[in-house]
Amino acid sequence: MKRTKKAIDYTKHYSESDLFKKLKKASGSLGSNLLYYILVLYFLIADKTIPVKVRLAFVAALGYFILPTDLVTDFLPVIGYTDDMALLTFVVGNATNYISPEIKDKAKTMRSAIVGSDELSDNSIEEEEINT
Repeated sequence: MKRTKKAIDYTKHYSESDLFKKLKKASGSLGSNLLYYILVLYFLIADKTIPVKVRLAFVAALGYFILPTDLVTDFLPVIGYTDDMALLTFVVGNATNYISPEIKDKAKTMRSAIVGSDELSDNSIEEEEINT
């Protein structure tokens, strides 16, 4: 039960405006795939066909990402986002049943708008890791 309570605690740190402030500030150091995973979760939160408990897990993962002083503080060069990456990869990996081609397209389009399509590499792995 403590694990659920802790996850709910992270939901308090989520807001759409805070998410996009963090993305704007950190997009250069996140990497294309981590940014993609964040955006996939962002779009899944709005999908009312997904059970509320599942969407709360998505909100908690994004709240954890927004929080700068989590397990490994985001201010540390190189390793600052490793814990965020592990959690987001785990959550997205468990959300594959909910990720539609439309969600993938929306996330890719928004990712391109944030970082610019010229900065995205062709050897991206998100398609392999998130097959629906």
